Amino acid sequence: MLTYMEVHLYYTLPVLGILFGLLRPFHTPQDKFKYAFLTIMAFVTASIWDNYIVYHRAWWYCPSCVTAVIGYVPLEEYMFFVIMSLMTVAFTNLIMRWHLPSVFIKPDAPVFKSMLIRYLPIAALLSIGFRAWNTAVPDTRLFYGSCILWYTFPVLALLWFGAGEYICRRYAAVLISIVLPTIYLCWVDKVAIAAGTWHISLRTSTGVMVAPSLPLEEFMFFSLINVVLVFATCAIDRAHAIIHLVGNSEPASSSSLSWITTLIDLTRAFCLPDQALQGQSFRDLHTTWRILKHASFSFYTASAVFPTHIRQDLGTLYGFCRATDDLADDEVASVEQRKTQLATVRRCIHDMFATKTPVMDWSQYDLPETCIASLRAFVRLRPKLQVDAVNELLDGYDFDLDRSVVKNELDLERYSACVASSVGEMCTRLMLDVPDQWTIERARDMGLVLQYTNIARDLVTDSQQLRRCYLPRDWLNDSEYLAMTTGRADQLGQTRLRALALKLIRRAEVLNGRARRGIDRLPYDCQGGVRAACAVYRAIGNELLQADGYPRRAHVSTLKRAWIVIKNVYQSQGNDEIMVARKGKQRAFILQ
Repeated sequence: MLTYMEVHLYYTLPVLGILFGLLRPFHTPQDKFKYAFLTIMAFVTASIWDNYIVYHRAWWYCPSCVTAVIGYVPLEEYMFFVIMSLMTVAFTNLIMRWHLPSVFIKPDAPVFKSMLIRYLPIAALLSIGFRAWNTAVPDTRLFYGSCILWYTFPVLALLWFGAGEYICRRYAAVLISIVLPTIYLCWVDKVAIAAGTWHISLRTSTGVMVAPSLPLEEFMFFSLINVVLVFATCAIDRAHAIIHLVGNSEPASSSSLSWITTLIDLTRAFCLPDQALQGQSFRDLHTTWRILKHASFSFYTASAVFPTHIRQDLGTLYGFCRATDDLADDEVASVEQRKTQLATVRRCIHDMFATKTPVMDWSQYDLPETCIASLRAFVRLRPKLQVDAVNELLDGYDFDLDRSVVKNELDLERYSACVASSVGEMCTRLMLDVPDQWTIERARDMGLVLQYTNIARDLVTDSQQLRRCYLPRDWLNDSEYLAMTTGRADQLGQTRLRALALKLIRRAEVLNGRARRGIDRLPYDCQGGVRAACAVYRAIGNELLQADGYPRRAHVSTLKRAWIVIKNVYQSQGNDEIMVARKGKQRAFILQ
């Protein structure tokens, strides 16, 4: 005999534990709200509904298989409402976290087509629900199935109103999120019915079996409840994405007042059709992410370990860095033309931060459309950033366009601060609700660590492709410096190149000792992603340290990189390190 509590202990709770373990590094206040809200709603409504159908003997339980009964329903059944809700929502979060919700919001979609997609299914769902209400007569064979339909279909109609098109655009993830939990829970149900833990009344059901010991009505129940939970998760994700892009982007706190405010904001966003949103913001975001996907697919993929709102902001920041970097690297344009365009960017940044105007006249900035799109998207980050860090990044472009010489170690630090510490500071400000100077300084230190590693890795590459040497001039004699700046770095020999690279790596290690302590000051849901990104990049330094000579370009294999990411994401605290960027001169802060 299998008791109901044993069903939970053997079949449902272990799976729930595995899912929560997998999602632990990614848990956010948004997820906490989602779990709590959907579980409470499911528990309250299902408790009333289930007591009603048990009262009318749609199903019953073995009295010796339950620990207690509340109303007409066993205690374990109330537990099941909570466990099933958490299980399906957690699995849906795991499946859907790999893509930004905002990508599936389309303000430019045709209105008539949207109305058809939105309202025709609603009419069908409400009609079926109404018909089911009329056919749900106790002690008839349609009672149980009809009760399932009138319980779920009006809710599905409501959810479709707020997220129907979004659900259609995410059809693959939606189907996976529904089908797999349904198959598993139906199997558990089949095991329990076969063991006699509970029974389905033939008097109030059709008697049709989907599989041995699995009545049609049970299959309907698990399928439709999972559809409700997945649709509700999609609706909340869409509403959060709208709030983050066009309203208050702060995640919900745990206070009751904040939860009420969040619920009100989510309700407003839920009711907004895509066409009611400002289309330009979403078009600019899509452009930024296309730039990101094309320029660094590794970062595009790896950024999924960050919370959705942080990932979106980091992607917007990187899109800005990438677009402006492309201006500086555009070999088609002359150096003077590139300087003119960067001066225009600098003027735009000054106007953006100086005036704080919500609307800017973009026609006065003569820049490529992709760059304008990235700047428009970048405006939304303005409240969290400091203009000095942005100008510092632009100073790094000017340093390269002027082909300035890194004369000494002070110049090396100054240049690395421009191209990497500035980005580290901006990333950290985006992650922290209230930035503190100590953590910002540690992020800037990490920028130096990663840029030093970049330079050490690319001594030959920078020489051959860029005719540049980022090592301090006073580290080299005249012939060595001439070879480095004329594409002949190999002439220094493996031993000398290795010695120079290791000198940089050791400086990076000294800085790394204090820089990595800043990771523990970041929000918990950001620590794993930052730690993993830094650890992957530090592995490049280890490859240089362990090599016999000087590898032309130290590389970490995909398999080893994946293991480093998994290990660091799931450890509570780490001793590894922040992010890589820029295929030419500026590389720290994006995984390559």
